Amino acid sequence: MDYNDYIEKILGSIGNGLDGLLSGFTDKQYELFGARDFLSVLRDVISGNFSLDVSNVFSFVFSLCGSSLASLVAMLVTVVSIAIAYSVIGALKGGRCSESVGGAVRFASTASTLAVVGVTAISMFTMCAKTLSALVAQINALFPLILTLMAGTGGATTASVFSPSVAIITSGLFSLITNVLLPLLIASFVFGAVGNITGEASDFGKMSDFLRSAVKWLFGTGFFLLSAVLGVQGITASVMDNIGIRSAKFTIGKYVPVIGGYMSDGFNLIVSGGIAVKNALGYTALVLLLLTVLPAIVQIAVYSLCLQLSAAIIEPLGNKQLSNMLYSMGKTATLTGGVMFGAGFLYFILVLIVMSAGNVFL
Repeated sequence: MDYNDYIEKILGSIGNGLDGLLSGFTDKQYELFGARDFLSVLRDVISGNFSLDVSNVFSFVFSLCGSSLASLVAMLVTVVSIAIAYSVIGALKGGRCSESVGGAVRFASTASTLAVVGVTAISMFTMCAKTLSALVAQINALFPLILTLMAGTGGATTASVFSPSVAIITSGLFSLITNVLLPLLIASFVFGAVGNITGEASDFGKMSDFLRSAVKWLFGTGFFLLSAVLGVQGITASVMDNIGIRSAKFTIGKYVPVIGGYMSDGFNLIVSGGIAVKNALGYTALVLLLLTVLPAIVQIAVYSLCLQLSAAIIEPLGNKQLSNMLYSMGKTATLTGGVMFGAGFLYFILVLIVMSAGNVFL
């Protein structure tokens, strides 16, 4: 059996069950991935025929920005129009409107703005939850295969180290983000809005700031601890595996009579083929990660910029209360984008560490 036949045998054992990871992709995402099934793309990665064109990635990002901005223009125009109407009514307030009417108009304008912005916010947080679920599904589907290939190519110690680490990341940090941090961000979003509707922003503004600070500390601490543990464990385990694989190869070559040299060469074939497939799976995982997390980050960034732009436009019109509400919401949206980026970056670090730690030196 030659090298290519051995690679095909490994790919055949993987099967086509990974195609489900592409089910949520749009046509543009599917095109960037290669517009084929998972194993076909994996074969191209191994043979060196697959390349992710940077210009196509930038084109994808710009198209995301354009589509996101187009969907948010209506929100931006509506919010600014409400602020202009409030400003006009405020100018007439002294002569024709009573104080109670002015308060009612202020409440109506703020509530109307919140209704418009809130619909988009619900879509944003729903998209974040779906993206996190997709990342967890990718980790649960790909990393057992990667760790199995690692163990089969002499990286048994490294695989045993990373198996619980992967479980901790999926059931730990990603569960923390989904079940704790996202609800805290939603609560911060709500507190930032309710105070401005009631006119008692000072009662809720501090609570909104506190929740954002809690999210930063919780996520930052978890990210740092997991990154440090993964790095240290990967380096230590990789050293032990390299010693073991070199010892096994030396033993086969020197102490097996007659055919020891041939068996040693076959051993090289098995190890190098498994490493090639493992690293190709890791590279494919990075492409999947990029195509999965980019739409969420771009849409959140555009949404946050629209909120802060609306706050900047509305402030000179005299409705400071509405401007503060939108600015607070924009800060919460920005932090949400930061959390999503951090989750994707931890996934990225995990893939890189596993790819590098499991490469034994023949």
